[in-house]
Amino acid sequence: MGAGLMAMGALFSVPLQPRLSMRVTLTPTACLVCASVLPAPWVVVCAAVGVSVVRLLARPQRSFWLHKAVHNTSMAVVAAALAAGVIAGFGAGPVLGEPLLTAPSLSRHLLAFAVAAAVVVVFEELVTAAAVTLSTRRPFAAVLRGLWLTRLCVAMAEIVVAGLVTILAGLDMRVLVALPLVMLVLHLVLAYRLRVSEERRVWERLAALAGALTSRDLDVVVKTAAGGAVDMFCLRTADIVLADDRLVRASQQGGVTRVVYDGLATDAPEVADGQHAVSLVFGEADGGVLRLYLSGPRDRLSVREAAAARAFVATLSSSLDLAHAYGRLAAEARRHERAASHDEATGLLNRAGLLTHLRKGCGELCHAVVIRLDGHALLTDAVGRRHALDLLTTLADRLRQASRDMTCEVARIGDVTFALVIAGVTADVAYQRACWAVAALRRDVSVDGRRLIVRASAGMASGSPGESLVDAAERVLSRASRHGDERLVSYQTGPVRAWSLARELNSARMSISFEPIVDLASGRIVMMQATPRWLYSQHEVLRADEYVYQLLDSDDGSLETLARTVVQRSLAAVATWRDVLPNAALVVPIPANALTPPFAAGLPDLLRDHTPLGGRSLVLALAGPPDPHVREAAERVGQIGVRLLMDRFGSPHAGLESLNAMPWSYLRLHPAYALDAGWQPARSVIRAAADLATDLGLMVIAPGIRAEQERRELAEIGCALGSGPLLGGEMFPSQVRRHAMLWQPKALPGGAQIVQLHRAGRKAASGGS
Repeated sequence: MGAGLMAMGALFSVPLQPRLSMRVTLTPTACLVCASVLPAPWVVVCAAVGVSVVRLLARPQRSFWLHKAVHNTSMAVVAAALAAGVIAGFGAGPVLGEPLLTAPSLSRHLLAFAVAAAVVVVFEELVTAAAVTLSTRRPFAAVLRGLWLTRLCVAMAEIVVAGLVTILAGLDMRVLVALPLVMLVLHLVLAYRLRVSEERRVWERLAALAGALTSRDLDVVVKTAAGGAVDMFCLRTADIVLADDRLVRASQQGGVTRVVYDGLATDAPEVADGQHAVSLVFGEADGGVLRLYLSGPRDRLSVREAAAARAFVATLSSSLDLAHAYGRLAAEARRHERAASHDEATGLLNRAGLLTHLRKGCGELCHAVVIRLDGHALLTDAVGRRHALDLLTTLADRLRQASRDMTCEVARIGDVTFALVIAGVTADVAYQRACWAVAALRRDVSVDGRRLIVRASAGMASGSPGESLVDAAERVLSRASRHGDERLVSYQTGPVRAWSLARELNSARMSISFEPIVDLASGRIVMMQATPRWLYSQHEVLRADEYVYQLLDSDDGSLETLARTVVQRSLAAVATWRDVLPNAALVVPIPANALTPPFAAGLPDLLRDHTPLGGRSLVLALAGPPDPHVREAAERVGQIGVRLLMDRFGSPHAGLESLNAMPWSYLRLHPAYALDAGWQPARSVIRAAADLATDLGLMVIAPGIRAEQERRELAEIGCALGSGPLLGGEMFPSQVRRHAMLWQPKALPGGAQIVQLHRAGRKAASGGS
């Protein structure tokens, strides 16, 4: 019976955790019972025989089974010897043929049993922990701490069962017959409880991992998942391979799980021999592979572990998708944040970034240098946009190199405008550094195999840091550019006067060109259109039209002053060709809001000084929507014979609502309705405008005529006058005389047959029909 109890104690074993070399056996129970009912020599013999038989019969198919069999048998024999020795040492050893628990006293028996139980349990724990430490290289203390509460509860249960059986055997030895059944029940209970505990541990660990994997950081997610897989499945190594060939490997070393490799999968070291991987694929585009390295080819994931692995992989896939999404959002946010403060083409600060730098503080005094590349639009047209962008990048690199040793910041604040902000130096030193920077830009640049010279000019201002300092430097640069200053850097000490467009235009030179307006039916030149232009700067010309006038304030009289200047210089330029076109009227464009009573009062004096024909020789083309108060002045100029022309009819500012605002004499169509533009509604708009103008007694002028067929078609629609390249185009005053002398009017074939359509749909004129 003793040998059978020891055999069953060794046979009934349950692993504490999968792939962990620690098992719970009922050997302590058998040892304590046998030591309580048998003499010490018989206990040792029974342990040796029973355990050896079980180990030999239950031989696993492993190469090292003999070592484990010898180790387990020896440990059982020593444990049995210790238990029997302790009980014998207390004088409570049993004697064959005598009743149990009779001598010397019950208390001594209980004390001896308790001490023997403690010795056996401690011995088995120490020996098992030492063996696991040697085989797994885990710290001895870590092995002892592993599942210590479970092991303690199992040991206490075995001691209690052994004690109860010993007491009952003292009453009746036949109780030992039922001990194998008790041990089987205890084994089944332990197996069930440990399995439930292990399942709970795995799912709790999976829940904890699911919470940890909600991080937005991809590195944290991958490394946490790799370490969590090692801990959850009691592995030595686990790999996670991502779609971008990145491999993260976690291993358990010294009882601690840590990431041992993070890099390319092709450069990863080989795993230890004897391990084979179970691969689980997860995700799609941003997915990867989870590799669980088991202890050997016979090691398999259980059904429970496979289910937990699938749940873990699903959680990992979702976490990686979330981390990738947040990573892309973070990258996009960083890109937008950088784009908000940096120029994408050159990598320099943009205007907003430069102003932010100034607001952060550059001391009480700093110097702003604004550099502009003149003629860059012409260069872009000549070499192409790609080469022009390469040129800008090269110049930006030169600015970086020139300012590398300075306490300054470089920025691109415009399409072809750069800025330097220099702090911590005097104005003289800053000026010298600015000159060196501009000189570096003016050196020739190789673009598409050609050596090009860049025209760069700069303006410098000093003062407290802020947006006003950069604006002041830009005003200095603009003033120098308009005055043709060729210095490297223009610098103005003291405050820089505020910029005024009206003041700049009044002081700028003006050029006047003319374009003939011809009677479409007869071909005679009946009017000349004046086109004034301001030479705004050395490299920029502004046409006097509504796009410039809208930037001026009509309340300060600047519009009236500019309009008077335009009319005066246009009338003065007429003297170059008046003798060859004595009856041609002059059309001068002015802003509508410039037609004020003071302007109307001064107009007779201008006409008296420049033309003997009086007001009938002048037509004012009004651009832009007129204000209601302009009508009084319009009626006043009409009294002296000056006629008014509604310019660019069909635009948003010159529509039907403007027809009753002034006493118009002419109506000129918007250039967008030219017939050669191919816009389908053009003919319908021209017909409607001609029909409406006929009812109101106005003459329609069609601009942009390029072919004789267009002239004929426009005349048939109802346009009386026209202009464009076919009829002469724009020319300088010195060219008007020669053009007028060489111009030979050519009437339309068949006479002036012009068909005018009225709103009622009837024909007003059908000459020859």
